[in-house]
Amino acid sequence: MSLIDTDLSFDPRDPRFPVPGGPLSWSVQVFTTTNGYGLRPAEPLVDAGRVQVRTGYAALGQQRTVDAGVVGVDVALRDGVLTWSITAEHTEPIKAVKLLLRGLPQRQLSAGWWAPNTGRSHSHHERFQLEYPSPDWATPWVAVGSESDCSLLSVRDPSVRRHVLHVNTPAHSPEPIAELLHVPAASARGTTCRVPEIRLRQDASSPDPDLDEHLRFVENAHGLRPWESRPDVPGWLRDTALVVTLHGQHWTGYVFNTFSQMSEALRFVAQHIDPHRVLAYLPGWEGRYYYAYPRYRPGADLGGDEGFAELVRTAHELGFRLMPMFGGHGANVAQYPDWERAVMRNDTDRYVELLNRPDWDSDRSGEGDQVFLNPAEPGFRAHLVESISALVDEFGVDAAFLDTVGYYFDDPRHDVFAGYRLLVEELHLRHPGLVLAAEGWWDALSALFPLSQQWFGTDRDLREPRVLSRYARTTGHLAEGTPGPGSTGVHEKGYIPRPPDVVREGHLPVVGVVDDTLEEHGDELAAICRWAAANSPR
Repeated sequence: MSLIDTDLSFDPRDPRFPVPGGPLSWSVQVFTTTNGYGLRPAEPLVDAGRVQVRTGYAALGQQRTVDAGVVGVDVALRDGVLTWSITAEHTEPIKAVKLLLRGLPQRQLSAGWWAPNTGRSHSHHERFQLEYPSPDWATPWVAVGSESDCSLLSVRDPSVRRHVLHVNTPAHSPEPIAELLHVPAASARGTTCRVPEIRLRQDASSPDPDLDEHLRFVENAHGLRPWESRPDVPGWLRDTALVVTLHGQHWTGYVFNTFSQMSEALRFVAQHIDPHRVLAYLPGWEGRYYYAYPRYRPGADLGGDEGFAELVRTAHELGFRLMPMFGGHGANVAQYPDWERAVMRNDTDRYVELLNRPDWDSDRSGEGDQVFLNPAEPGFRAHLVESISALVDEFGVDAAFLDTVGYYFDDPRHDVFAGYRLLVEELHLRHPGLVLAAEGWWDALSALFPLSQQWFGTDRDLREPRVLSRYARTTGHLAEGTPGPGSTGVHEKGYIPRPPDVVREGHLPVVGVVDDTLEEHGDELAAICRWAAANSPR
């Protein structure tokens, strides 16, 4: 996990090197699992359109040199674009390499930074940090300045690995420093690190050509296909206008809807929108939400196998499609005795990463038996494949939602994104027509999942919506409040007023149903259904 609120308490005194043909300057720092290093001062080799530096290491602060290896940096200017090629060699395994940039135009810095998925009305100023892949940085491309006067910074990485952009003006610097860190996967960490190409296009009059070029690279690297021609998108998904969330059983055992009550809710919805244009999403169908993870069978308190089978029959007779929820990582250790084999580990493999421990019962502390497992571990991945396949084979569900897979973890034993890819490939091999959806999205993840939930609390009015809508669709989060006071159902957020419906490119509206929705807020539910039918393009 990267941190924004920590920093060095001294000036690292990095030597600053020039770029071809401009006032910008750069530095490099290298980090191992035991320390951080700067570069020794060196005389750059300057040719027409190129600056080359090859030098050794110094301790941060330049108090002493360190004989531990060399760093080679090649900066080239071609067609108005600066490119950095960095290779670091060290006697210790390299954890990260940082490029530091100074001298960007003040007028652009004043206008702020933004990524393609930054909200249209927002930009980043002062001290901030973006991390890829994450809800804040969906692809490693970023602009500083206005749309008509900007500089464009990007990383051309053919693999999914962490990149961090940190911008700040530390006390020892008279100007802002933009730091771009490349973090090689812990599962492939070694004593040599070749940083993917870093590109900076300065003083662009439009971001569009550069972003489109970046997206073409991403498409080729990760196999992204346009939404219109994706083979994993059936016709019914292209016609979907609304997602209806039918909340089942809370962690505490409180039941919002039995399977019979879910059928009743679908009959109500069918009166106000064509059911063939609705995807019904089922969180908490397996019994106590998250408590039962990763054991996935229809919850006994909701009606068990028989009740679930009747719900599927009712839904399909009416024309709805059904998408139960599965945990992509979450597990109760009491439910999965083999958890230690698959549990997420920290990047040095020294301890278990305790992630995502909500307070489900409101005792004001996280529950103690919840861990995150890695789908790249073969045993857990096989368990997920068999669990989802059983529901498809026995009941005929149309889709499967995988909770939390939008998170990226640097587990040194298994590459988590490789696990996602294998999971999707194995499920599609068994069930070619099965739609797979994810919580969260970013560029490479959209190649695997054509549908996702937009991260909770993130802006849907994207600066450059094509970074999503060219390839996939997203919908509202599980935690969006239901009609009325805004119960979040099985989710841990309690009550959140439901946001107004607004047409957004690539976004499917969502409405949730809890225990009092039909009886007390049926008019609002009906109005939302009619709005979706009228405002969602076919």
